[in-house]
Amino acid sequence: MKIRTEIMDIALCTIISKLRIHQFLALYESIIKNRMAAHLFVFCVDRESYDLLKKMGISKAVIIDFSKLEDKTLINLRKERKIYEYCWTIKPVVIEYIFKKHSKIKKILYVDSDIYFFSDPLSIINRIKKWSVIVTTHRSSKNINGGFVCFKRDKIGLEALKWWKRQCFNWCYDYFDNGNFGDQGHLDRLKKHYRNIYYLEHPGFNVASWNEHLYQIKTYDDRVYVDNVRMVFYHFSGLRMINKTDYIMLWQFEPKGYVYGHYINVLRKKIEEIENVSPGFTDNIFK
Repeated sequence: MKIRTEIMDIALCTIISKLRIHQFLALYESIIKNRMAAHLFVFCVDRESYDLLKKMGISKAVIIDFSKLEDKTLINLRKERKIYEYCWTIKPVVIEYIFKKHSKIKKILYVDSDIYFFSDPLSIINRIKKWSVIVTTHRSSKNINGGFVCFKRDKIGLEALKWWKRQCFNWCYDYFDNGNFGDQGHLDRLKKHYRNIYYLEHPGFNVASWNEHLYQIKTYDDRVYVDNVRMVFYHFSGLRMINKTDYIMLWQFEPKGYVYGHYINVLRKKIEEIENVSPGFTDNIFK
């Protein structure tokens, strides 16, 4: 797919595997519904997810088989890390790839595939004047959450991206160690090394099970509000479908209200769409 970089200078990207493809399809639907003026890049870490998206005719995204981008270093990292650790490891890699491949793209938003947009983030991002990197915290703590991060094509942004990449190559695992966890602890240290690291405090960004209790969430006419401002996106980390209709939460949290009800219904619909195109594929999801 050839992208029209002369019109838009901003991109969104995500990383998926066959285990999370239904969540990507939900994310994709939310991006389309909110008419975001940005290019979308999807990096598939297994052939199954790549082939399925091609088969489903996902037309408004650039779908990339990540194995085609792997060098010897990445192949070795894949072998030694769990698949989700590897997906965390390559976040800076995919951002760097887009910058190198598409010179007219000036800003890149990385989003986890288990995010769902309820309104357009770009109207807020585009109003922020001085930044090279944008991050959000967990809100329940001051630690950065790696599910949403933005980099700008400027000197600081590109240097910070390279630094994050080096750190992720050196250490990116699913346990806590000396302030590290996955790719996130490295992001916490960015402000010690670089200027223009912007901590986005808008309450509608990165609402999740671990911070929902801090807000009043209400719905009016199918619009979701967080403390009287529009919710931008909810991060559905820890939600797992265990069959075509039922789900569990990995964290101690009871999903309730419109936000979870809507998302779970979307996931059920996406699972059905997958089955219609490739019967039996969703067995990968329920493992």
